[in-house]
Amino acid sequence: MADDAKKDEKHDKKDAKPADEAKPGKSLGLVPIIGALVVLVGIGVGGTMFVLKSLTPAPVAKPGEEHGETPADGADGHGAAKSGDGHGGSGLLKTGKELDPIGLKGNISGSGGTRYLTLDVGIWVPKTDHAALNDPSVRRLIQAKLEETVKTYQLEDLSSPSIQARMKKDFTQAVERMLRTSIDSERKPEDKFVLELTITNLLTQ
Repeated sequence: MADDAKKDEKHDKKDAKPADEAKPGKSLGLVPIIGALVVLVGIGVGGTMFVLKSLTPAPVAKPGEEHGETPADGADGHGAAKSGDGHGGSGLLKTGKELDPIGLKGNISGSGGTRYLTLDVGIWVPKTDHAALNDPSVRRLIQAKLEETVKTYQLEDLSSPSIQARMKKDFTQAVERMLRTSIDSERKPEDKFVLELTITNLLTQ
């Protein structure tokens, strides 16, 4: 009986697997699953990055940068200097304001009344003077002075290519002189009434 008990004990020991031998089998079974999860996560991250990259607009190069150039400060892509406005830069907009445009129309001297001239005059004055000088009564004085100046031009004068430059100078001097006489005779010479004068729609008929 004792021998049979020993044989059964040996047989049970032979059939029973140590606990340490069973674990590697279970661990090896998890490896494919973990590997598959890693692959899926990698594919998901890569796909997300691809979509985000495709949705992000490509940077637009400024003119000249594709050749390693950079536009100069204060210039646009065509090399033109930037200005705050079309009447002498941002300084004029800060300190001045334009009066209501003044339209002129009159006969041309020396034409026997058969030819006439039309044009629009814009006058920029200091902001502090704008309210007073844009008053209708003052504007009538300015218009009268401009009409008086226009009468000094002959037909041959108006055909000159430099007539607008001449008019601009003559009108500025005439209006400045008239305002100093009629509005403020004690104004300092450096404190100009007329900051800028423009001539548009000049037409001789």
